[in-house]
Amino acid sequence: MRWCFSLLLAAAVALAQQRSFVSCPIVRDTKTVPCFLAEDNGELYFLGTQPDATSDFHAPQLKHEVMVEGRVAPGPRVCGGIPLQPVSISVMKEINLACSTMLPPEPGLDAPVVSRSATADQPLSGAHEFTVLYSFDDDDLAPAVNSVLTRAADYAQRIHASSVKVAGYRAATLLSNGNRLVEKEGLAERRTQNIATLLRGLGVGNVKVEWKSEAEPADGQNDPAHRRVNILVTP
Repeated sequence: MRWCFSLLLAAAVALAQQRSFVSCPIVRDTKTVPCFLAEDNGELYFLGTQPDATSDFHAPQLKHEVMVEGRVAPGPRVCGGIPLQPVSISVMKEINLACSTMLPPEPGLDAPVVSRSATADQPLSGAHEFTVLYSFDDDDLAPAVNSVLTRAADYAQRIHASSVKVAGYRAATLLSNGNRLVEKEGLAERRTQNIATLLRGLGVGNVKVEWKSEAEPADGQNDPAHRRVNILVTP
């Protein structure tokens, strides 16, 4: 009985640390680069800073709401907001003119210094699966996806792959307020076909496609990982 209570307590703590919400982005100016924040239930959360061309973070757009999915990270506030790490940001398509808040610089609220350490790609062998992730309700590809596709295509050609299976999914997201949002129908097929077309354009043969029409279930913790296309390269 005690172990059951401990499991329930651990699950409750994990959910409390996970934040998923839809809100207007807020831009805070600093003496270096702007910070991006979002407010939920009276609390400010730090999303990221104005990115450069090499950044994995892509700034949300004013005049659009954003879906924020992330885990509360330990440590002090950043730019006045609680940091979330990792964090997934999805720009909602609909225009919302109310999403236009820009905050002036404040003493002591500085943008963090972003440091990047180069990581070498590990050598691949045998069957390998590459994963392409998406923003909510979107089939557009983020710039960072290009490196995933290029690596998958290069590997398939290097090993003369007998098959390259592209499998697409759509998903649901459970927000912290209990609301459940589901991606639109047909999205899994469009994601799959788009990736297959790009791979073929990169010279990959033996590309086969499949997709799951039903939305992946939402758990409020791993939902961003369910919006995906898997590329399985088999020798």
